[in-house]
Amino acid sequence: MENLSLFTVSLGAGLFGSYYTLIKMKKDEKNTKKEEQDLLELEVIEGLQKLKTHAVSKNPEKASDTYDLLELALSHDLLDVTVVNEEGLTIISTLKDPEEVAGQYSGVFQTLNKIMGNVEKTSIKSGDEYIYISTIEKNEMPFYIIANSYIEMDPIDEKELQNEVIGILGQYI
Repeated sequence: MENLSLFTVSLGAGLFGSYYTLIKMKKDEKNTKKEEQDLLELEVIEGLQKLKTHAVSKNPEKASDTYDLLELALSHDLLDVTVVNEEGLTIISTLKDPEEVAGQYSGVFQTLNKIMGNVEKTSIKSGDEYIYISTIEKNEMPFYIIANSYIEMDPIDEKELQNEVIGILGQYI
């Protein structure tokens, strides 16, 4: 009888030890993947910063070492961000050719503003995408932020995006 209880206790201890080891290995693997992802993200951001200093200006000493609008779009899970003035002319954008998007959506917003009056922001669901259009002011000049995303933004994220874009506009205006 002692042998059976000793066997049962040993078997239980062995199973518990194996289970604990497996859980610890999975946790370590998860932490390792997270660390690798963080390192990769930092590498990408550093690469973008270097690219901007070489691509933005012929005088690299005048170029900013922050990859402002693209970094902002990535941090908010946005596909693209475009800032336009009242006439629909692009000020800054993450798109290569933002003129069509700028003209189209600023026109939609102005039409909506004429119909409803005093509209500050709107969101449009187009297929799988959400298009957010909001107004901001910098130096008493009105601008529109046109942001495109696959996910729905909550009002806090929208306000944060507006504040960060205002900060970035200071470099361009």
